[in-house]
Amino acid sequence: MRPVIAEFDRSTLTPWNMLRSMPAEMRGVVQSLHDALKGLRTTVFRAGDLVLDDSQIAAQAWMPRSELDRVLPAVVQAGFMARDDEGALFSPHLYDKLLRKEERAARKAAADAYWQQQQENGDVPDGLTRKQITARENGKKGGRPPGTGKKSAPNPQQRHMPLASVIQGGKTETENPNQKPNSVSVSENPVSSVSIDLELERDNNISSSSISGETENPNPDISPELVSQTVARMIAVTGMQNQAGYAVSFAKKWLKAGAQPDTIIAAIREHTETMRGRGDEPGKFKVFEAEVFRQIELQNVRDKLAVAQEQEPQTVADPVKSYATQRLEEAQRFWKSLFHLNDRNIGRTNAAFAEQAEKHGFPPADIKRHVEDYAAYYRDHPAMMETVG
Repeated sequence: MRPVIAEFDRSTLTPWNMLRSMPAEMRGVVQSLHDALKGLRTTVFRAGDLVLDDSQIAAQAWMPRSELDRVLPAVVQAGFMARDDEGALFSPHLYDKLLRKEERAARKAAADAYWQQQQENGDVPDGLTRKQITARENGKKGGRPPGTGKKSAPNPQQRHMPLASVIQGGKTETENPNQKPNSVSVSENPVSSVSIDLELERDNNISSSSISGETENPNPDISPELVSQTVARMIAVTGMQNQAGYAVSFAKKWLKAGAQPDTIIAAIREHTETMRGRGDEPGKFKVFEAEVFRQIELQNVRDKLAVAQEQEPQTVADPVKSYATQRLEEAQRFWKSLFHLNDRNIGRTNAAFAEQAEKHGFPPADIKRHVEDYAAYYRDHPAMMETVG
């Protein structure tokens, strides 16, 4: 989906790397908005003909509405986001990327159509592939000028620095060329020039790693979208917008360790409440690390327990013991209520309980308040049991 815009001037597009110079809060908002758009596979915050308002945009980007209202005007002013003719918020960089993709597809389609026309007209020499014919036509035109294309000519001003690989030995090769052991061989491997597709590089530059300074996540199971969503939730729970870069690093570390996003958020929320109960306030994401890893261990135990329960046959529960457990809990609560009514006097409480136990369906007071003793009593007095489902 594309924005509704009459004209789009690429010459005024703000370089994406300028985002490095922006405040941390702005970087976090811009990255969250871009991650939301990429996750939706669109360039504009629209749902069909509906233009999303700022509340809906904040929900898609996993950020508080107040933060979006505070930072978005500066983001639009810097050119990292814009409004189309209908007021929908869109990303100029993602829209530019979409246009270039369509242009490449159009050029390829035109070349395919030209090749098909040549085949139909019989203008294709026998025994030559399309690539060979294209190379020959380019050669007739003089070929690519030096410094262009993927195999660009090296800069004549660049100094040639060969790589020398040395094998340690006792004698040099010049002393005896035919002697292989204990010799020193020196080979020169000229440094080959490697070109970079700048257009492709700029397409791939809009990622989480471009802001945080981290390398691209080598774990294929952890997507950049998952990292960005987790970071947004971490910042929303703690309110530490100034720690966005550190949040990215810790989110990747914890996700690689096997944590689920819900596990990370639960650990951060629990530890934050503990600190605030002591009168402290978290200032760095490092303080949550111990609790996160503890929650990861609990998460692994729960996962293994669920697998074990699926694999192991389940034993049939004893209905009498289950009933006895329930009645025991009720008897203990009833005894506590009597304890408070009798001014916390244990003697009077026991006497009151013995007098009223059978009225409430409990075993007599001389039966110990233990599960096994209650279960044995109900087995001997099934009439005292209520209907067991």
